[in-house]
Amino acid sequence: MVNEVVSFLKPKHEKIYLDCTFGQGGYSKKILESSKCSVYAIDRDFNSLKYAKDLTQKFKKRFSFGNIKFSDLRIFLQKKNINTIDGMVIDLGVSNTQLNDPVRGFSFNHDGPLDMRMDNINTKLTAEIIVNEYDEKELSDIFFYYGEERNSRRIASSIVEFRKKRKINSTKILSDIIQRINKYKFKHPATRVFQALRIVINEELNELEEALKISLEILTKNSRIVVVAFHSLEDKIIKNFFKKNSSQNYKSDNRNVFRIITKKPITPSSEEIKINPRSKSAKLRVAEKI
Repeated sequence: MVNEVVSFLKPKHEKIYLDCTFGQGGYSKKILESSKCSVYAIDRDFNSLKYAKDLTQKFKKRFSFGNIKFSDLRIFLQKKNINTIDGMVIDLGVSNTQLNDPVRGFSFNHDGPLDMRMDNINTKLTAEIIVNEYDEKELSDIFFYYGEERNSRRIASSIVEFRKKRKINSTKILSDIIQRINKYKFKHPATRVFQALRIVINEELNELEEALKISLEILTKNSRIVVVAFHSLEDKIIKNFFKKNSSQNYKSDNRNVFRIITKKPITPSSEEIKINPRSKSAKLRVAEKI
């Protein structure tokens, strides 16, 4: 939803924008091309560095990149002597490069090691550690609360039984265990479990909440935050944060507050879904600092 994101962001000349999930640089590139502005981008995935170098060569001083997670954003901006920004973008989807690389362990469609770390240098916890070392209740709770998996207990029990005989050390082994229990019609049986593991390993919900808090501090008046979520847990956090900090809930003119631009989330067009089926679950929300 690059076009929709940039359309809501409304980049202007000489302004500063923040791309919190750089990935392959799609949003940053579009923002830089749309106006003579500056973009500061971050991403915790070290594989993003090669794409960032391309934009640095093309846009020179107008683009700057930091290999960090959301919770390190304040430090990153301080080092750049940036106190405020004029808009920010957060896209919470897993990139195609991550999903299509079997070594990363994000996808149940490719056999690979059970990794799932966004930052595989600084993060020690992996999916393999969780499924082989956590007890049955811990597994069940992870699948239920972070994946909204209705068969969480049965899947956790099956994992514990399986690992008594053999270590679970690949995405295919884990996926096969889940498929013996789940029979979803419109999604892969392992979708929710893989989602839950990824969220826990990368502390994604905590990181999202931190980024949203920081947005209140650094956004200038009339600037916008545009967020794209891909599952209900993320979308709920964003929706509640915007609502809690909206002008409707505060009478004081001195509070840092938002005006909600999208009363209901924007979803991808049918044309985009045809081109990129993974975008089907995307929900875009926008708020403006007032």
